[in-house]
Amino acid sequence: MRLLTALLAALALPPLTAPVSERPVSERPAVAQPAPARPAGPSPAACTGTGTGPTGGGSGGDSGGDSGGDSGGSWGGDFDGDGMDDVVAGDPLADIPGADGSGAVHVLPGSSGRAGSPAVVTAPEPAAGDGFGWSVRLVHLDGDRCADLLVGAPYADVAGVRDAGAVYAVYGGGRRGPARLVAADPEADAHFGWSLAARGPLVAVGAPHEDADGVRDSGAVHLFEAAAPGTARRITQNTEGVTGNAELGDMFGWAVELGRLGGTAGELDLAVGLPYENDDGQGAQSDGGTADSGALTVVFDVRAGSGARSSRKWDLRDLAEAQAGDRFGYALAYAEQGGTAYLAAGAPLGDGGSVEDSGTVQLFQASGTAEITPGGTLSQGATGATGDGYGSALAFAGGGDVRLAVGVPHRGPDRRGGVHLVPVADPARARMVSGTEPGGRLGWSLASGGNKLVAGAPDHGPSGAVALLGRNDGAVTLLLPGDGRVPAVTGGASVDFGAATG
Repeated sequence: MRLLTALLAALALPPLTAPVSERPVSERPAVAQPAPARPAGPSPAACTGTGTGPTGGGSGGDSGGDSGGDSGGSWGGDFDGDGMDDVVAGDPLADIPGADGSGAVHVLPGSSGRAGSPAVVTAPEPAAGDGFGWSVRLVHLDGDRCADLLVGAPYADVAGVRDAGAVYAVYGGGRRGPARLVAADPEADAHFGWSLAARGPLVAVGAPHEDADGVRDSGAVHLFEAAAPGTARRITQNTEGVTGNAELGDMFGWAVELGRLGGTAGELDLAVGLPYENDDGQGAQSDGGTADSGALTVVFDVRAGSGARSSRKWDLRDLAEAQAGDRFGYALAYAEQGGTAYLAAGAPLGDGGSVEDSGTVQLFQASGTAEITPGGTLSQGATGATGDGYGSALAFAGGGDVRLAVGVPHRGPDRRGGVHLVPVADPARARMVSGTEPGGRLGWSLASGGNKLVAGAPDHGPSGAVALLGRNDGAVTLLLPGDGRVPAVTGGASVDFGAATG
């Protein structure tokens, strides 16, 4: 509940901001530091073999499953080596013995409901208030058949620098100790690890409160090679070839995705959400235009080592009528199927149909021969209500035709929330799955695992919950810490279980 209070304020009120850094931040690399302890994991023998298969996940704009994966291999999100896709749920304010609010991540095996070995993962050296589990991704980093886990801890102190943020890489199989990714020159309140994306050989880490190029909260994205996460490239709005300008409070990197969006065939492109970007025209400005209407930037061929990059940028006004505070780019999701790439971007305070501030989602498409272009716009239409938050979280569901799951966490007068399941080819067949408990906020986070969709309801009861949603039957199966299927935090307590899913 503590986390939700902070994030609700960020959605409905002026955004959380960081103090102005007294020094400019130059173009600099980030580094991976060895973490001092090794969390428990699956048997090393279970992970033998190779695979760089689908990297997926979910939490505020992550994609997964068959439609959202990397087509380059045969292994999915199997972290524990039992041959079935797993999912993970973050509780970034979980209380750990001796470190209240340090956070935890639950690995939920076999998301189709079959037996497995659930586990709780905590930071190697937990510290109060780190936010471990704020963002989560099941990915493939080291080439074996087991999935690996990326965990954002954006409030972690690094080398004495307050709330600089860190990301932990926890390797499936236990043959290798975890690594910690941090900025080479950590910046106070940068919140490195706020967002995560991974696909094929690349990992993207958002630091939206970084004072990039000396501009307060303009934001940055750090890119790591998955197989050897050492030094990284850093991209801001002032990077040569990136459309836009680093401006006060833009929060470039609030949401990130990686995919094939029209750059060079076979190369990865980076999508970045800027929900607090002002629609203020050309040139660097700080208080002009439509405040916090939001934007989406796509940087092509993002692995290119040198030279100017090419990019596209859409302000919300380029796609629809924009109002102050629409927050376009708040969440992103990506999927591929049949040679077509899909990108979705949420504007949870956009005007859906005639209903002010109910939320919208903008779709985009690309292919190997066509650069990314805008598609249709989704909303609840007249059935929505002001403040529903439609588009706060997004995930493409795996298997069969392409379906987009849209989180509506504040839906209903009692804020029980819901998930809108939309067939991309025929939105008229969309259906809503409603939350089961008043105030639970189902749809706060979303991810796809196997043939199930996983939705977070972090205000369900005292601990939070996640729901497994059947692709076709509409069934909702709730999982709560300590219920026999999800282990409790030993000696501690869950607080916002389901605030992130992957």
